[in-house]
Amino acid sequence: MMPREREDIGHYILAGYVTVAEAQWLQMNPPHRSVVRDLRDNLLVHLSAYPLGEAGPRSGLAELQVFGSAIEREPEVWAKEMDDRVGRHMIAVGRTVTRESREQARWDMLLPLGSPSTDRWQAAINVFTRVISSRAVDGLIHPVLAANSICGWPIPGPLNQPDVPGIAMIGTTKRLFDSWKDDRSRRDEIEQDMMDAFHAGTWS
Repeated sequence: MMPREREDIGHYILAGYVTVAEAQWLQMNPPHRSVVRDLRDNLLVHLSAYPLGEAGPRSGLAELQVFGSAIEREPEVWAKEMDDRVGRHMIAVGRTVTRESREQARWDMLLPLGSPSTDRWQAAINVFTRVISSRAVDGLIHPVLAANSICGWPIPGPLNQPDVPGIAMIGTTKRLFDSWKDDRSRRDEIEQDMMDAFHAGTWS
């Protein structure tokens, strides 16, 4: 379920998509990378794993409870580090989590962040694609790695509704990633197209 950035980079080299030097460039992390940001994004991905069928019903619940405890220990730090709509929502939910309430807290966390959706799977795929998109937009992951993390996501036939934002993003990133692999001469242009898609597909 977690984006397999480094694993994929090795595959890129072996498949001939990139040179070793190009792969090294793709995986570089920015110096301003936030530990809190990584924790929050990882939590959302773990919570999404169960409704997406990638993990059992307890996936992410322990992390969610620990997240709530961490907020209580350093409330001012978390408020500063997560001072946006998504972060404020996560803090508000995190403060309510107990061992008894954490299963409900998963849905309290995911459903508002995954709207519009008609079921939990749609909400989870929207959250997952928005997390990855936002990481690309904020310079935390190269757009090619972000596109590859999203584009291969399996969509069960009955759920394949292109008007769902997350499903639309899967289709867009697949088209762009395939073009990037096949057309080395246009890679800069395609990477910009990826970034435009991520800007449109992240949190509003």
